[in-house]
Amino acid sequence: MMVRATLSDQNLVERVDAVIPNAVVGDLAVEVTYSDYRDFGGVKFPTHIVQRNGPYPILDLTVTDVKPNAVVSIEVPANIRNAPFAAPGALQAEKMSEGVWIVQGGAKSLALEMKDHIVVIEAPETEARSIAVIDAVKKAIPGKPIKYLINTHHHYDHSGGLRTYAAEGATIITHYTNIPFYENIWRNPRTISPDRLSKSGRTPVFEGVTGSRILSDGAREINIFHYGGNMHNPGMLMIYLPRERMLIEADSWTPPAAGDVPGAVVNLVNFYEAVQRLNLAVDQVVPIHGRLTTFDEIRQAVQTYGKTQYWTN
Repeated sequence: MMVRATLSDQNLVERVDAVIPNAVVGDLAVEVTYSDYRDFGGVKFPTHIVQRNGPYPILDLTVTDVKPNAVVSIEVPANIRNAPFAAPGALQAEKMSEGVWIVQGGAKSLALEMKDHIVVIEAPETEARSIAVIDAVKKAIPGKPIKYLINTHHHYDHSGGLRTYAAEGATIITHYTNIPFYENIWRNPRTISPDRLSKSGRTPVFEGVTGSRILSDGAREINIFHYGGNMHNPGMLMIYLPRERMLIEADSWTPPAAGDVPGAVVNLVNFYEAVQRLNLAVDQVVPIHGRLTTFDEIRQAVQTYGKTQYWTN
């Protein structure tokens, strides 16, 4: 990280500039401005704080009161306090069915074996994660290149590892509206933490989905569908494997624990209705986040909560 700070005593304005590495956008300029300092019990504190990431304002905070050295008690939630450490070691690709492999984690990736190549679904989180997934996939399916990477949507936890697959020579399949976004941010320099793509000199190759796209080698068929109107992301893609009657989706349905109300039911209803319109015969559903589930469970959740349009984050 590179940091530069400037302070004006006359105007009581302090600006802190930093450049930090980001898996998606590269070198990211962060500017935080502290101004309108006031005295609170002998402590000078800014009452206006503004932060920008690149050109975009992400925080504009007005402070109305400060209590210096106040005694506070902050309870750490049990799920955070008791969270286990991530297990070390290499990732493993688990076989789900013939030619279908899954790599578990905070977010999943799937690998589909074709006659002479591999199709990977989702490149979540970071380059380090994608490198580990690629290693696991190549160990499970040796001797075949990764030809396509299917990206469900552009949110950072689903696109942080995309550049790693582009460096492998894979074509990135995504909704067509994402391509200008990726092309623009991928032009940013990566001087702090160069990744594989910046070192390779490759030009990324994209393929945009407008309505649907079918990948087939004559034996396996992969159906990619855009389903519009989803409040989580307007460019959402789902992937359907007709032979396995399997559907892969992201963020429209993250199965809750038993007895819990599912979050963002509006997105679940949107997803369910899209599957119905497409007349897909689905048994198993693979959410990118959360446990594996069935379409029957989704149907039951829609019947139970769908009319409430219950919304949580």
